[in-house]
Amino acid sequence: MLLCLVALAFEADPQLPWIAGALASASFGGAAGVRALVVRRELAMVRRNVDRLIVLEPHSSEKSALVHWRAMEVTAPEFRRSVRREVERVLSLLDPGSLPGASPLRRPAARRYADRLESLRDRLGDDRPVAARGVLLARQLLGDPGSPLWSDESEHQLGRALERVLGALEP
Repeated sequence: MLLCLVALAFEADPQLPWIAGALASASFGGAAGVRALVVRRELAMVRRNVDRLIVLEPHSSEKSALVHWRAMEVTAPEFRRSVRREVERVLSLLDPGSLPGASPLRRPAARRYADRLESLRDRLGDDRPVAARGVLLARQLLGDPGSPLWSDESEHQLGRALERVLGALEP
């Protein structure tokens, strides 16, 4: 509100130098930028907390409008496509013709479960509804460095994790 009054003062007094208007404009721009960063950070924090709730309490969608909003966001086609692209990226890294890069992907274990990864890719790509918990578990498996896909855990944990994700996708 104060910035609005200052800007009005610049318009009311033509004797003020133009630099004052430029400084006011810069102040408005800076304030807007800071506010946008704060809002973005708060939204990311809310999403993380709600994601945790959805994963840990599968039936939480009936409890909160916020959980319902996030579930709708996570099961939207564009979000599903982004997770599906991650699965495709992992599958492309499994191609025996490609040289191993700096990726910490556990290729031998992941190759054993390539059929389940393909099932995950296909399930995310079809038109049938999915559960938000399953999409979030898939994203966690694909993106968390501590997941069995990336860390040095037992090979069987990767198979169980993929089965858990595929089962959780079903509404």
